Amino acid sequence: MYDYLALMPIIMPIIGALLTYALGKYSEKAQDVFLVAYSALIFLVDVAYLVLLQTGALKPQAYGFIVLDAPGIVISILIAFIGTLAIFYSFVYKDSKHYDNTYFIMYFLLMGMMSGLASTYNVIVMLIFLEAATVISSVLILFGRTKRSIKAAYVYLAISIIEVVLVVTGAFILYNDAGTIDLNLMKPGSVSQNDMFLLAMLFFFGFGTKAGLLPLGIIWLPPAHAEAPPPISATMSGILIKASVIAMIKAVYPFYLISGVETLILVVASFGVLNMLVGVIMALLSEDIKRLLAYHSISQMGYIIMGLGFATPIAIYGALFHITNHMLFKGCLFLITGALILRINTRKIHKMGGLMWQMPLTGACFLIASLAMSGVPFLNGFVSKELIYEGSIEAGYPIIFSIFGLDLTIFSIFGWVTSLLTFTCLIHAFYVMFMGKPREEFKDAKDPPVFMMLPILIMAGLCIVLGVYPDLASGALEFAANALFGLTHI
Repeated sequence: MYDYLALMPIIMPIIGALLTYALGKYSEKAQDVFLVAYSALIFLVDVAYLVLLQTGALKPQAYGFIVLDAPGIVISILIAFIGTLAIFYSFVYKDSKHYDNTYFIMYFLLMGMMSGLASTYNVIVMLIFLEAATVISSVLILFGRTKRSIKAAYVYLAISIIEVVLVVTGAFILYNDAGTIDLNLMKPGSVSQNDMFLLAMLFFFGFGTKAGLLPLGIIWLPPAHAEAPPPISATMSGILIKASVIAMIKAVYPFYLISGVETLILVVASFGVLNMLVGVIMALLSEDIKRLLAYHSISQMGYIIMGLGFATPIAIYGALFHITNHMLFKGCLFLITGALILRINTRKIHKMGGLMWQMPLTGACFLIASLAMSGVPFLNGFVSKELIYEGSIEAGYPIIFSIFGLDLTIFSIFGWVTSLLTFTCLIHAFYVMFMGKPREEFKDAKDPPVFMMLPILIMAGLCIVLGVYPDLASGALEFAANALFGLTHI
């Protein structure tokens, strides 16, 4: 009866794009009000759907290939949340001639495609949504209007060829064995044991590439995130790669029924560790603040991939919590880079200095988000990382030693090492940019206008709130985690 509701997170942003075009012809002021109000409406509608699912008043709805269950609607909520803030933030750029209707139309379309990516179990439909999101986000990268942004978009699109080959190859093998490419319709035992590991790897690397998974993630992600306009960088890092990782794990989990699943778990979790370490080391070597943050996206995605790889209820819950947290602290940091570029027109860390006195709110938010990403206690990053570490114990990995009441496995040791390196990198950047020697040319710098500052403050504030009161998000995230865990027992 209500099956059409499954299309809601996809259709509503598309309608928003059409209305944005129509209002742009009529009144710019009316369009501005509509952009924020409508994206906020999408957020509220998505939240209402999740509440109905949690209370049992509504079952997950399906319309054709689209299935809007708990994991899909959680991602849609995050998309609408960061979308509302990014659109509001983007009003600062409306004085620039090239930030016209096209920018906001494409943004709404991107929201719809990302929601679609997280709301299906058909591997080819997933791929279509992923490639549509790739093309649209490539157009948005080009709003950077530099030669570097053109090259970044080119590389970003070129990498898609590899993921298409991997996923389509997997789809052929899956259809040959199971007679379907819809993972919800796959029957137990329909795929041979020999093919299960192969399919898991094809979908892992196929969908994982756009989630920042190494080795290909290191090629496209840093230039794409660094050269896109700041609100697009915040969106791509904050949620696009997360929608991709949810699609990836939806495609991989059904093959956790393989005999000797411990090998598959170890491979997925180990690639998460590889992401963590390579990403943070590359960040330590970066002088460009946006590229530094892009490398940290690769590193932080490692935590999420590692947690999802363990495939235990606690680990999946921790991974979903880290998806939420990373959207907040990394989105905040990328938006701050936009404020810095607006006020001092540089991305080079060592060309800045003493900005804390001119931009105190910006500096404080940068520090909060940096500490949150580093996993400092009483901030949100600490909570989700510890849940993932607990998940490694639940997955059966032995405790090597305990310290300060924390039981550490080999994976949690790698996690803590990465966190310490993250702390070193970001605090160094904070000190140089905000506490270093003041520069005469920046004496007139000041905090950005309210369109920029309000989204930054909201995200930084939520890093504190979810760190102190994690239960505010735990119900919805545990509900989605249980749904994902069920996929490993299809």
